[in-house]
Amino acid sequence: MADIALGSAVRVVNVALAIKTAVDTAKQNKKDCVEIGKLAALVNSHTERLKKKTEAMADPAMRDALEAMADCLDDALLLIAKCNGKCFLLRYLKASDMSKQLRRANDEISKKMLLGIFATCVDTNIALGQRSQYAGQAENPRSSQPRTDQARPGVTKNDKGKTMVATVRRAESDPLSGIAQFSLSQLEAATNDFSEDSYDKRGYYKGVLLHNGLDVVAAIKKFSVSNDLELQHELSIRAKLQHRNIVKLLGYAKVEERPCFLVEEYMPNAKSLESIINGMSPTSRLDWPSCFKIIQGIAKGLHYLHKQWVLYMDLKPASILVRSDMDPVIVNFGLSVVLDGDDDTIPGDALAGTLGYVAPEKIRRANVSLKSDVFSFGVILLEMITGRRVSPFDDLPEWSSIEMIRSMKGLFDPALADESQLMKINRCREVGLKCIEWDPKCRPTMADVLEMLNS
Repeated sequence: MADIALGSAVRVVNVALAIKTAVDTAKQNKKDCVEIGKLAALVNSHTERLKKKTEAMADPAMRDALEAMADCLDDALLLIAKCNGKCFLLRYLKASDMSKQLRRANDEISKKMLLGIFATCVDTNIALGQRSQYAGQAENPRSSQPRTDQARPGVTKNDKGKTMVATVRRAESDPLSGIAQFSLSQLEAATNDFSEDSYDKRGYYKGVLLHNGLDVVAAIKKFSVSNDLELQHELSIRAKLQHRNIVKLLGYAKVEERPCFLVEEYMPNAKSLESIINGMSPTSRLDWPSCFKIIQGIAKGLHYLHKQWVLYMDLKPASILVRSDMDPVIVNFGLSVVLDGDDDTIPGDALAGTLGYVAPEKIRRANVSLKSDVFSFGVILLEMITGRRVSPFDDLPEWSSIEMIRSMKGLFDPALADESQLMKINRCREVGLKCIEWDPKCRPTMADVLEMLNS
């Protein structure tokens, strides 16, 4: 089976390379052809990685997934080849129709990746530059590796190769003002020299620090940066974020040798939403009010970020902590960027984000906006109430009875749902489906989402 899948992978690579050559010689609809070429190059890159994973190549589902992608690329290649016609008049007459066909082909390739027919065969978590997760991760921060500039959409290089922060809105003249700076010796004293006893499996050290004249229990976590601009980028975004559904940054420690340290509020007994979803059992499911409180809290936190024009970029259950009172908190801002306004966009990076939650425009490397976060929120909402990740192309019929709700395997216990809650649950379903519309323009804003949830 692995040999069959490998043959399919080779076919995908060969067709992707053929598309690159065909794009170079295309005479009409050049822009549409180039877009397909970019997507084919991305598919090629992922497939080359996939070929090295022996266990994945032995998966019986691998052959079908790769064959489907290869067929899709074949269709695109035939269309691009037709764009090399020599008759000017014929090219002119067919250009509009060909453009539509090319865009459909582009969408088909994107859909294969988005729906998991292809993407889940690669890596469901390819968020480059992911640090030790604050929530839901047992990784020891001592083993954290520095991130590359390419892993952070907020960091780019100019034409001279110099690294710079790529936020559109400039940071304050002193972005670190107002944020407490701790010394390494203070952190060592608070954590008993970073002892194992002070280390929490969620990826941070617990310690007591003097903050604003008071002793506070803090979560201290390593933050790997390759230059001072990365630290400035993180702090400039988080310096003014004050909301109960956003993790509070208390301070930082900058030392000669990296990594640096971020000091955040400590949340005892908080669990990641990912661990709650994955650890769900018939006896551990929530009642509907608790589930709705989590949904509403995430929406409030994301709405607050968007009011500050902060594009979170990688919203997923692992990036959300849930307190013991079911109030959620959004954490981990390593991929976030600051936009210039509500309608501002930045070029998409298909390697920044987590497949399954990432918006389709990012996979296509089209421009991303605040609406890209809305898509991720919609996926999380629907996963919480249905028990599965839902794509823009899934059929999710209206639940018209308690029996239909009880067939769902979501986060809440359907046995505790009564008739009076049916309308609210269905409303959440409608909101989730609006959020995961394929076209970003058709998605609501987070302000709209809150209004619909509260109606």
